[in-house]
Amino acid sequence: MVFTGNPGTARTTVARLFAQMLKDEKVLPTGQFVEVGRGDLISDHVGGTALLVKEKFREAQGGVLFIDEAYSLCDDRKNSFGDEAISTIVQEMENSRDRVIVIFAGYPEPMKEFLDRNPGMSSRIAFRINFDDYTVEELCEITKLMVSKKEMSITDGAMEKLRNAYWKVNRTSDFGNGRFVRKLLEEAQMNLAERLLDLADPDVSREMLTTIEEIDIPDTTTLTEKPMKLGFGF
Repeated sequence: MVFTGNPGTARTTVARLFAQMLKDEKVLPTGQFVEVGRGDLISDHVGGTALLVKEKFREAQGGVLFIDEAYSLCDDRKNSFGDEAISTIVQEMENSRDRVIVIFAGYPEPMKEFLDRNPGMSSRIAFRINFDDYTVEELCEITKLMVSKKEMSITDGAMEKLRNAYWKVNRTSDFGNGRFVRKLLEEAQMNLAERLLDLADPDVSREMLTTIEEIDIPDTTTLTEKPMKLGFGF
């Protein structure tokens, strides 16, 4: 499988859930989830790369091998360690096709180069899923979920300020999606803590400690908008 999408669109999270679901449905015996990147697959000496790749396939037996930013295996020169890794992956995909599900993940454009690097790669991939950026409303729902998990609450004014921030970044490229939400909330928590430090302890209630207010939301006036695309709706 290939998962493409911008940062923060939950590619890794969905892959983990996918492995667990297939285990629950008895499609996979273990549901093992092994996440790797270039550093886990490329050796610094001749012959070592193939051994690393094969070891990761053995580790993922009965589950999912998740190769993040798979295009980082593509080096500028041919016959490199990266090419060795890709060739070995293709070979192991065939050898372990009944025992390991391989998911390649990364940004949409670079993934095209990766899939074209080895003739046998693309033909072995049955499913390709693109993860779209979240809408403003979805980012707001993610915010509420994250706040709830922290056992906190957020005021309507704070949510409106965040909504405006999401509207701005939603029109830019690579803004981070869910990661951007998490970053703003972490900053808001720090601002809340600093704000309450100025108050005497008896004056601080539990509600105040766990409520994010508008003043706590970081300043987002520096966020820039991406120019609107002109066209005919295609």
